[in-house]
Amino acid sequence: MRLFGSGRKKRTYAFTLVELLVVIAIIGILVGLLLPAVQAAREAARRMQCSNNLKQLSLSLHNYESAFKVFPSQQNGPTVPPSSWDNSWESSRGHHSTFVQTLPFIEQSALYNQIAGGAPEGGMTMARPFGPHSLRPYSAYRVRIPAFLCPSDPGSTTNGWSNDQAPINYAVNVGDGSIGSDGQGNGEGGTISGRGVFHRGWGGGRGLGFGNLTDGSSNTLALSEISIFTTVGRIRGHYTMMPASQFRAGPIACRNTRGPNGTIIGALPPSHHRHGEAWASGFSMICGFNTCLPPNSPSCANSQGEWAEGIYPANSSHTGGVNAGMCDGSVRFVSDSVDAGNPAAPMVRSGPSPYGIWGAMATSTGGEVFALEN
Repeated sequence: MRLFGSGRKKRTYAFTLVELLVVIAIIGILVGLLLPAVQAAREAARRMQCSNNLKQLSLSLHNYESAFKVFPSQQNGPTVPPSSWDNSWESSRGHHSTFVQTLPFIEQSALYNQIAGGAPEGGMTMARPFGPHSLRPYSAYRVRIPAFLCPSDPGSTTNGWSNDQAPINYAVNVGDGSIGSDGQGNGEGGTISGRGVFHRGWGGGRGLGFGNLTDGSSNTLALSEISIFTTVGRIRGHYTMMPASQFRAGPIACRNTRGPNGTIIGALPPSHHRHGEAWASGFSMICGFNTCLPPNSPSCANSQGEWAEGIYPANSSHTGGVNAGMCDGSVRFVSDSVDAGNPAAPMVRSGPSPYGIWGAMATSTGGEVFALEN
């Protein structure tokens, strides 16, 4: 009999190096499998929030039309200032956006009243109704409105290129090309008879109502997405410069500026990178879109800056397409591969769109018949 134990050593247990490496490898594989699923779930949630924003903005357009019997215009505001205004930038110049006009219908009446009052600020000499200009530094224009921002877009966390305004990820339908029925381009002066739903509201222009949408409200685009500028030379948020005569003759000239890996090629603007920069500004480059090229195609303008006529496709950071709001208030996801017709066809001023289903969705009176698969 042994008094102090059996004399056998107690065995201890531990992982060997090989076992530890196997466990680490298994954990790595599981993380690799789960991470894409988590990221996909997060993007699905962001895309749903983006779609909900479009729904709310579409309803604001309905409420505006119910109150005024027309949709808000693309650009509006005082255009003929009293003698000198002391500084022309103290006048809106008629460039306030659709989104300024709908502020009271998204529970932003106080902000709308601040803009309407035009209280003196930043060098203004006196109160200017609906002033100053929408691209001038002004506290009201710097207010970030969550309903105007899509969380999928990295640019939604910035203040745009100039850092003077609050950005926006949504844009209004200005037609299936860069010209209106009056032949005027969609640059600074704009057109008073756009082929889309929204066009200039001053100088004889007047908004459209439901009764003017002869193609039907469920067949006509109201809103879609745009990317906010962050990086020079990227398709999402930037543009190439070329003569308007080139892309009017066929938007294929603009489509061909697509480079590798999401880049654009050609003459790039040295400044004035305005895509999505300011929700208060109604320029087409800033918060308008047209449909002569499919979603997430390159943008092209005839000059540097927001006053330029151009092709400004809808685009987003979602995989494979963009959310789009129709005039009946419904929201659809439109694929990058949507039928966009013949990009070599010249832009038209009347009649059916030459740019397929996507082009037909932008015209309010084109007389097209189509069926868009969801």
